[in-house]
Amino acid sequence: MKTLVKTSIKLLFRSKAFWFFLVLMPILSTFILTLKFDSSAAFGDGNEEKIIELANADEKVAYRGGKGEYLIKVYDASGSDLSEYFLQKICDSGMFLVHRADLTKDDIKDQVNEEFITDHIEKDGYEDRMGVAIYLTPDFDEAVLDGDYRKALTIYVLSKDSRTEVLEDEMAFQLSRIKDLGTIDALEKVDEYIPEKTIETVAGGDGRNLTTTQINQKTQMGYAFSFLTLGFVFCGIFVAHASIKEQKNGVLTRINLTKASTLQYFVSKFITGFVIAVMFAAIESVCSIMLDFDDLGMNRFKFIGMIFLMGLIFSSLSMLIGILLGDIMSSNVAAFTIWCMSALLSGLYFPLNYTSNALKVLSFLMPQKWFVTGAEMIFVGDNNAFPMLICITAAYLAVIISLGSLGLKIRRTDSWGNS
Repeated sequence: MKTLVKTSIKLLFRSKAFWFFLVLMPILSTFILTLKFDSSAAFGDGNEEKIIELANADEKVAYRGGKGEYLIKVYDASGSDLSEYFLQKICDSGMFLVHRADLTKDDIKDQVNEEFITDHIEKDGYEDRMGVAIYLTPDFDEAVLDGDYRKALTIYVLSKDSRTEVLEDEMAFQLSRIKDLGTIDALEKVDEYIPEKTIETVAGGDGRNLTTTQINQKTQMGYAFSFLTLGFVFCGIFVAHASIKEQKNGVLTRINLTKASTLQYFVSKFITGFVIAVMFAAIESVCSIMLDFDDLGMNRFKFIGMIFLMGLIFSSLSMLIGILLGDIMSSNVAAFTIWCMSALLSGLYFPLNYTSNALKVLSFLMPQKWFVTGAEMIFVGDNNAFPMLICITAAYLAVIISLGSLGLKIRRTDSWGNS
């Protein structure tokens, strides 16, 4: 057994491509974890009570309503404090997502006319998806204070949604308040006597409530896991390359003649995968010197432990697939496919909360899904995270070793039958 392991490791270390993936992927994943970005828009968190500013009037809003929110697109040609207050109060109701295109900018305000608005509303109706579009005129303040609401704004209903009536009632209420009180100061003084709204989110089942910061940490962790998975699968496939050559050159047959079983041979390859996982964890631990673990949401030991366990699964899995395929080119394609599909279906790139039940079930077959779930559990202080990850890793490895040994026996039987 020791001889088999030493030989496999020596062959592996001679490969320059192996060192490329072993060193580069931890560096890239660490770089991703050092970046600061806001992913709340993609996850639909934190935008419900804020006016979402559009880059221009042509920007679409359809992709921002993943949970079925009532979307409103506002063409704001007023840009006044009262129009800002009016739109913010619509947001504060908690039922609508308000997206504003600022038409008061110097580069566009001279183009704004009736034809401009009509053309954009027509595009919204055919090329976008929203509940209503609202045009706030340049005379918004004067018109509202005079009670001429038709002159202040125009509402374009673009969908059949019962919530439109609720929006119209809310708008009428806020416009009447602005007309009666007249100034921002008076409106804000009255608002001080309104009970402050607090939102309590209750998670059901296995759900976990994550703050915006934790959502950002989870998103970064997902991208880092994607790069690491690429390194794991290709480092594992290099072990498979050596095994494929050994099978074709009759080395495996000679090994079996020494009374070493097929299972022992495969276990030696698995131990090589274990060494790969250890090396990945060691290199990542060195790279993690650049990380602030307070920003990461977990300590160094848990972070490195997760990488080691995930590396153990993927290096073994890709090695198994490569050995069973018995062809170097096919194994490379398989490794790339494993990386792409597992990362995509596990939700590393975007959330799968609102996909079909079939995709959700398929997602739980992907190892990364469990490690992202484990990261969430660590973020919220759940001490069961690592026991769960260890059990998941053991389950995957048991299946991999069993299938690998069986697959090699079948391949040997086929080769003898063909010969």
